[in-house]
Amino acid sequence: MSQTIYRNGEYVPEEQAGISPFDRGLLYGDGLFETLRCYDGKFFRLDRHIERLRSGLKRLEIPLALDEQGFAGVLRELAKQNNVASGVARIVVTRGVAEFGLLGKHAQEPMVLVTCWAQAMPDIKRYETGIHCIVANERLSSAAHGLKSLNYIAQILARREANAANADDAVLLDSHGHVAEGSAGNVFLVRDRELVTPALQPEILAGITRATVLEIARADKLPTVERSVHQNDLFHADEVFLTSSVAEIMPVTRIGSHWVHLGQPGPVTREMIRAYRALVLREAK
Repeated sequence: MSQTIYRNGEYVPEEQAGISPFDRGLLYGDGLFETLRCYDGKFFRLDRHIERLRSGLKRLEIPLALDEQGFAGVLRELAKQNNVASGVARIVVTRGVAEFGLLGKHAQEPMVLVTCWAQAMPDIKRYETGIHCIVANERLSSAAHGLKSLNYIAQILARREANAANADDAVLLDSHGHVAEGSAGNVFLVRDRELVTPALQPEILAGITRATVLEIARADKLPTVERSVHQNDLFHADEVFLTSSVAEIMPVTRIGSHWVHLGQPGPVTREMIRAYRALVLREAK
């Protein structure tokens, strides 16, 4: 069944939502994206996603006409037209068509594509049993400078490596060998009831869910630390979980051949899952 897509001010069937072969997002990954989960036609912390998008586009010097209210209207309309209750939405903004070359001189209108499709939450069993991760051979570079760039090659290669190893996901290290991110989200670990996550640096995206988990933990008086995390820290952690807008908080109960918390989600992870979902119910709009 054809989906309705928002493309530069118009709602069009997906088969009519093509872009130019000279669009810089296609040619160079010259653009950014945001991914949100849809809850009963509502969206969680859209304002923070749009703030991050606009901040990144400002750094890239790509203008954006739509504001938070504009995107909210677009997303609600797409959820309605595509009959989406539980689902996922994605906003993509590229520099558009420009003069050939890296500088992208004389750029035309930026390309704004917004999609929203039905997609259930991951199987509830995964939250009860946790997932299996590997530490990927692929390393993250600082090239993206913390931007949610369209270039996801390192993450794609890491996820493919995990798939080849019959694992669910991968943890990537940065160029110095420190833990950076999962292939599609941020990494947290728990040691002696202290919540630890890698400190933000050019290789690490300032995830919206990451910030929300830290907010919840601090409100609950749970000690939190943002610092460099070594690979061995993962193997000695009491608990490990990944965070993202799509999967929310996903327990990790195995890393390579090493079992975490006897292969079961730990108490802090379970509490974070409960508190996060309660916050979503209160705030999604």
